[in-house]
Amino acid sequence: MKVVFIVNGISKTSIPWRWATFFNQHSSILKVEVLSVKNHKKKFLEVAKVTDIIHGHHVKSMTLFLIINIFYRKKNIYTVHGSYLFLSKINAFLLKFIFRYSGRIIFVNKLLYDILPPNMKELIENKYEIILNGVEINYHYKKMDVYKKFNIDTQDIVLFHPARFVQEKNHLHLLDALKLAVGKNSKIKLLLAGDGSLREDIEQRIGELELEEHVLLLGLIERDEVYNFLERCDLFLMPSLSEGLNIAFLEALSMHCRVLVSDIEQFVYPLEVNGLDPNDLNVTFVNPEDKKSIAVGILSALEKRKRTDYNCSDFSLETMMHKYERTYMDLL
Repeated sequence: MKVVFIVNGISKTSIPWRWATFFNQHSSILKVEVLSVKNHKKKFLEVAKVTDIIHGHHVKSMTLFLIINIFYRKKNIYTVHGSYLFLSKINAFLLKFIFRYSGRIIFVNKLLYDILPPNMKELIENKYEIILNGVEINYHYKKMDVYKKFNIDTQDIVLFHPARFVQEKNHLHLLDALKLAVGKNSKIKLLLAGDGSLREDIEQRIGELELEEHVLLLGLIERDEVYNFLERCDLFLMPSLSEGLNIAFLEALSMHCRVLVSDIEQFVYPLEVNGLDPNDLNVTFVNPEDKKSIAVGILSALEKRKRTDYNCSDFSLETMMHKYERTYMDLL
């Protein structure tokens, strides 16, 4: 079965690229190609003629395909990865078009459907489903001494937060909480991996709170470096205001990290639907709007005994892949 993932642009750290790579290596029925509308406009038209299913992941590229599909009538599916509440006005308008004309809509978490306006839900009645994201279990990454590379003192208590510097990721509240936490334990050090539009605001808040000795901005780092930090850090943090189903969170679970995340449904639901106890997965929930809750959560999570007996199969890419295989077959 030929499936084409269409995206705005291709990155080897993006979810569609990683899914396609895994599907091609492990599925007995799928052949997947990732196609960037930005870089492959001519090939986009050629591939659309010969593929079985077009699977969209980004709003603008899927909109373009659906316009072209007036002529091709290809089976298609669209996966919603992020929150409707954080879309720009133009993307919210285009998503409504996608909902109307797509063959099937997938949400990577239940709340992404729940928060939609009633008129949007009406457009996809009887043609949507929830398929939780998955990650590679026992991922084989290149071992390296990331503490040495980034000059991190091995005596530090390391908190690791890999995320885009955007409002949803809640960096400013996290820094306010960190100020409280380091007042209780001066060895705590926060590593922020990523970049984005809020970088200046984050740097300014670090200065205002006099946290220069307790925060390290790593910039954009490689996937193997992320896994090495997950292996060694004392606590993984993701106190987001909103999410789809965060891949870094699932990777942290797969590495049996101590994990601190928001008590929002996007993090709570995947555990509940699989009947999992957060304590068995080293997960601590906090109120992302309350700096005291985050600070207390950090100190509490650091005291917990780390459990390593959960096999993470509920969140494996293989489990997710088989669900997509069934959805593709249903479409055809």
